[in-house]
Amino acid sequence: MLKWIAIITMLIDHVGFFFYDQIPSTLYEFLRGIGRIAMPLFAFSIAFGFLHSKNWLKYFIRLFSFAIISEFAFRKIYALNGFYYSGTNILFTFSFSLVFLIALRMLIHSSHDLLVRMQPIQSGGMSENNLPYQFRINFGFQISPIIGLLLGLIFMILPVVCIVYYDTEYGLYGLSMVVAFYILQAVDFKKPRLMAYLLIIFVNLLFQILSLFSQNPIFKYNSLQWITVLAVPLCLNCENEKKPQKWEKYFFYIFYPAHFILLGLIRYYLLK
Repeated sequence: MLKWIAIITMLIDHVGFFFYDQIPSTLYEFLRGIGRIAMPLFAFSIAFGFLHSKNWLKYFIRLFSFAIISEFAFRKIYALNGFYYSGTNILFTFSFSLVFLIALRMLIHSSHDLLVRMQPIQSGGMSENNLPYQFRINFGFQISPIIGLLLGLIFMILPVVCIVYYDTEYGLYGLSMVVAFYILQAVDFKKPRLMAYLLIIFVNLLFQILSLFSQNPIFKYNSLQWITVLAVPLCLNCENEKKPQKWEKYFFYIFYPAHFILLGLIRYYLLK
């Protein structure tokens, strides 16, 4: 249900985007405002998918593949309608965010493992192979804590660099949203609803302040993004959702470039 709400609000947002000069300004602002709910819902889904995925590599390949397909479609549609296009689409942001989460998990588990190794050996002893925090990547192999720590640091920095360099949609703000929702789902807070609001408000407040004091494009922020706070109750009420069927999973991926192409073609032929 959550992803269905996300794609509907995204569709409403993009209707406003494509027909901005054909509708009243108040209607345009309204449509774009509704669309601000979509991104945090997708960000929540990325974190949720990461926590429940049996294979992170397949998850990343699927995301990144559709990011490339969508990018090709977007550039063609923008050119067809004479729109200026810069940066790259949000699926790249989510792909790099997934790498960041994998690296973060690797860093945390490897750090735990190192801490256990530094503890005094109890009288009963403990073999090195039985250490409780040994990090195992679900690609089918395990790594030592030192290597895990180094790789974790490297692959946390790498997606941040890629997001900035390729100017992905929503940029570091989008990454921060994914991480915030990951923390919310990975940590057992006593008051999850309160923490959810605090985390999302903190992310918005942080980027609002950074955008005021810095002109650097990596901190770009639109005050309309405060509407993302309205997505919190929707995310909190999706705990009992059923696992999507296989056709639904791929439908959500295909819908992203497909609806963009359709709206772009409708605009082109209406205004031709």
